[in-house]
Amino acid sequence: MTLHELHRCYDCFDEFQADLPSLIQLGSLLDECITITQALGILEPLTGEHVPPETMMMQGQNWRESLIGNGLLSRNRAVLWLLERLYGSLETLRHKDVYLAEALSGFALWLRRQLGPNRLLCSEYLEDAQSAFSDISHQDLSKLTLASSSLDLVLCNDLFEHLPLLDRAFVEIARVLRPRGRLVATCPMAFGRQISIVKAVADPATGETQMFGDAELHGDPVRPEWGSLVYRIPGWEILDQLKEAGMAQAKIHHISSWKYGVLGADLPGILVIEAQK
Repeated sequence: MTLHELHRCYDCFDEFQADLPSLIQLGSLLDECITITQALGILEPLTGEHVPPETMMMQGQNWRESLIGNGLLSRNRAVLWLLERLYGSLETLRHKDVYLAEALSGFALWLRRQLGPNRLLCSEYLEDAQSAFSDISHQDLSKLTLASSSLDLVLCNDLFEHLPLLDRAFVEIARVLRPRGRLVATCPMAFGRQISIVKAVADPATGETQMFGDAELHGDPVRPEWGSLVYRIPGWEILDQLKEAGMAQAKIHHISSWKYGVLGADLPGILVIEAQK
């Protein structure tokens, strides 16, 4: 089957746009992929562990978010799939200094189990938190307290859409990475356009937020009652923004695999951003 394992890599929107009609057409295979997953389960990237179908949660039609095994979402496994191709093994990753910009998710729990605490830092943005999180590091991606050139890998999962100062965050990520260090990230994308969809703008001087239409809020374990405001849905300009911030190269991978439980919704797979300093 075509979606047994499909990987395409793009340096710009024009390259992706040429493939977009065929990718949309492959989306018709998603129901068949779910049927196979329900019968066979999946293999977890990096560990090779078989996740039996009876232990998985499969609900809804947005398989990017609702295909859950071992606490990992489909988009989480896409990140792991790419890390396996980039680094080869968990053992190699255990010798890297890694920063994950989340601490309360299933992905954070999984990564702590696999990598241990010595070279992995997990954090949350704790300003205005609704509960006390004294054992979790607070970091603001737009002004990290981490030393320059101190990290080999930065991981950001579905965070960029919530950052009011995304350009500053990219500069900070580039600053803390060592030469040839990498950013690997996912976020909801306006994948059919170059320019991002702006939903809100924050004034850095006053802190006031200007809304364009109704506020869009996503679930947030730090602020479960309020949620997290969406400022933008990034378009393909994000690659140019990363290079302007100091990354030597930036690309976006489209990854689909029923074998590894990497499936999507509007697209058959997951878009994963990779940038290298």
